[in-house]
Amino acid sequence: MNTPDPNYPRPEARPQQGYGQMPAYTGSQEADGRAQAGSGGYHQQNLHHYGSQPGAPVGFGEAIKRFYSKYAQFSGRASRSEYWWVFLYLAIISTIISILGVTVGTNASGQPNGIGDALSVLELIFAVAHIIPNLALGARRLHDTNRSGWFQLIALIPFLGVIVLLVLFALSPKREGARFDR
Repeated sequence: MNTPDPNYPRPEARPQQGYGQMPAYTGSQEADGRAQAGSGGYHQQNLHHYGSQPGAPVGFGEAIKRFYSKYAQFSGRASRSEYWWVFLYLAIISTIISILGVTVGTNASGQPNGIGDALSVLELIFAVAHIIPNLALGARRLHDTNRSGWFQLIALIPFLGVIVLLVLFALSPKREGARFDR
């Protein structure tokens, strides 16, 4: 007594691709599989490298590359992975400079020597040079959660503001955030 489930599509109506496969191509292709110009199939519309789409997950290297290439781009979206890889990268660089400043840049009495002064200046320059790209990345990350980049002003509220902002950065993306893709 094997009765078919009326809520499940008939075998001929089910998709033929397996999970994770690209949809069937409907336009004409060249011998190497690339779409011909103006053919209108899947490849012409969606031939993006994984991660080049707005809000798509990226790896460490790609996130850092995007961070610097979109230095002051406040429009668009950034995925959680893009934001948190850059967060980790900046934390590592700042920590290394600080540790060098404490270990190499101080004399026996704990006073900064010439190297310590230079490292302090380097740390200040690094921080100032990354203010705008950090704000831009934060705005793009908030866009991915369908919020305005102006929500970053929440960080001005003492103590609680930074925690709320970090929670907003950790939220999952929303489809409605596509309205920021211009």
